Amino acid sequence: MAFHELIGQSAARAFLQRGLATGRLPASLLFTGPSGVGKRQFALALAQALNCPEAPDTGCGHCATCQRIAQGEHPDVKLIVPDGAHIRIGQVREAIRFAADLPYEGRRRVVIFERADAFNTAAANAFLKTLEEPPAHAQLILISARPDALPATIRSRCPVVRFALLSPEEVEQCLERYARRPPADQRLLARLAQGRPGTVTGLDLEVYRQQRRALLELLTLLGQGNAIPRLLKAAQYFGKLERPDFEFALDILASLLRDLVCLKTAPVAETAATETSHSLEDQPALEERLVHSDVQPKLAELANLFPLERLHQTLDRFERIWRDLDRNINRVLALEAALLELSAKV
Repeated sequence: MAFHELIGQSAARAFLQRGLATGRLPASLLFTGPSGVGKRQFALALAQALNCPEAPDTGCGHCATCQRIAQGEHPDVKLIVPDGAHIRIGQVREAIRFAADLPYEGRRRVVIFERADAFNTAAANAFLKTLEEPPAHAQLILISARPDALPATIRSRCPVVRFALLSPEEVEQCLERYARRPPADQRLLARLAQGRPGTVTGLDLEVYRQQRRALLELLTLLGQGNAIPRLLKAAQYFGKLERPDFEFALDILASLLRDLVCLKTAPVAETAATETSHSLEDQPALEERLVHSDVQPKLAELANLFPLERLHQTLDRFERIWRDLDRNINRVLALEAALLELSAKV
């Protein structure tokens, strides 16, 4: 998909197009920003612009070259993804050899590293010389939602291109194009996206709603403060899921808790707006601020069961769990601790 077909990210788009137009695009780039906001699509669009025979330096998006790049089939464009938890030294050596070879069909060899923060130490060290002295015919693109996890030696050698969350209007455009669903499903997807449409375009909403129902039942039991056996059983079940499924459940649970926080603080926000003479019409409607507005009555019941401070504490624990996942923490024990704290008697 060519630059003119991409949605949002005007600052990143302008930087890349200016570099292409002037011939001063840095040979190595680090694309940073939240997951699901279009970093990979922009990397592929850049590869198209560098190799498109129909529209050099812009990319047409429709010729055979652009189509093969989009489909991962072009001989001069290589996408490297982590092998398990890491990008390994063997993958980096292969990428270095690929970048060093002259282009087979196009004008530039392009190497894209997905989740570049997954470099292991040996791989990162092996890649430094290529970053310092990239081949004249090569373009290196590192993509990361966690740039701080990259070694400083790599970050310092790559100019950063920052990507932001998309606006609600841009999210709707993305979903209309890539994940068109019935209106009720479309509304739920737009709220779940939270500015990151790429995280929901392939989401199975039937599975999502089933998981959400189970977690709402769990929150109901926790709010009653006498469900320790069920709590421990739930922690065992969710904690032993494969990591993607665990993150999926944790994300649903965290978003439900954020909605409870929103419900509990809504009257405070409205009072503050009145006292400062701000029209409530200028404030987003409560329904618009809730991710799970389709189950708002159930959330309202739950909001009465938990003190606001405890909700904040549990969300903080979830943040720590997410940060520690790469350290292979005991997910069962971590989730047990978070749920026990939430379920303490009021």
